[in-house]
Amino acid sequence: MQPKLVPAGVAGALAVIGTAEIVLDGQFAAAPAAPAAVLGAVVGGMLLGAWRPLWGAAVVGLAFPIAVAGRLDGPTGAAVLGFVAAPCWAGYRVARASWRGALAVHLLASLGTWIAGRAAGSTVAGLGPQAWENLFFGLLAWGAWGVGLVARRLRDRAELLARLNAALDAEREARAHAAVAEERRRIARDMHDAVAHSISVMVLQLGAVRSTLPADTPQADMLAGLERLGRESVQEMRSLVGVLRDPSTGQTPARQPTLVRAEELVDEVRAAGLPVTLTVSGYLGDVPRAQDISAYRVLQEALTNALRHGRAATTVHVERGPGRLTLTVDNELAGEPSPGGGYGLIGMRERVLALAGTLSAGERPGGFTVRASFPLGAAA
Repeated sequence: MQPKLVPAGVAGALAVIGTAEIVLDGQFAAAPAAPAAVLGAVVGGMLLGAWRPLWGAAVVGLAFPIAVAGRLDGPTGAAVLGFVAAPCWAGYRVARASWRGALAVHLLASLGTWIAGRAAGSTVAGLGPQAWENLFFGLLAWGAWGVGLVARRLRDRAELLARLNAALDAEREARAHAAVAEERRRIARDMHDAVAHSISVMVLQLGAVRSTLPADTPQADMLAGLERLGRESVQEMRSLVGVLRDPSTGQTPARQPTLVRAEELVDEVRAAGLPVTLTVSGYLGDVPRAQDISAYRVLQEALTNALRHGRAATTVHVERGPGRLTLTVDNELAGEPSPGGGYGLIGMRERVLALAGTLSAGERPGGFTVRASFPLGAAA
């Protein structure tokens, strides 16, 4: 709620109460000018308090002298409520010197009681009622101001706690990001020191072995293909290490994983000794990036498993249908299947399920079949 709406709402309520008081009270109904003037001071002071709380309290305090000048016995009921609302609002809204609002109401109430006493020709015996009225309206003003002051301090404390909580949340999030960044750097160091180094050594050893073979032999061609695949793997590994160290500066691998390059992947596996037949149905050039990469990685892992578990005939079929991409890898097993325990199938399943796809992988008589299906959506 906007702060200015509070005194405006109070002013509206006091206007309704004061009007009802004038209409229902017979004395006020007979001579409505004076109570109407008092009500105008109260309502006008509360409206002014929306912008100037201290000045608004002073205007509300004028209701007492106006009531006495209008020959009323004292302030109206609406004026008494205003004596409470105006100092309370000043204490709540004004950060410094808000006590001036309560003081203004108190002094004007004292002025009203003094004028009333002078008009009645007060004697010493009449000082008691005047003192009581002065004390009563003073207690109203200062008590209401105290309530507003406490409410403002509670509000300020709540805002301070909210800011501190936000700062703590920001610091906690910054520390979490720093911990994640440090873990990424540690993983990058481990991958570079262990995996990338080992692959580089294997590539060098393959090159050394190939140099001892005649250039026109199938074995030399196979080793050359393995060297090329190893160098590309090292390049992709270094790109991945760069992303882990700093995602903003990580370089994109030269060979992007995409089904458009499925023939190249199959050729590499053929060069390693696995007979593979590839068929593609449909256009693969506009497959969404996420599905394209995941399908390529599933194909890569499935062919790696086929090469590991038996170098038997393998067929790969990639089908781009309306709203769906389907990948099937079917290979014959040469002998008994190797024991499981790796993370290849788990990784494939996680990739497919992350894109709301389905994966089936299992043995069949004499072979093993992996089938992955990805929904492409209406935009694909």
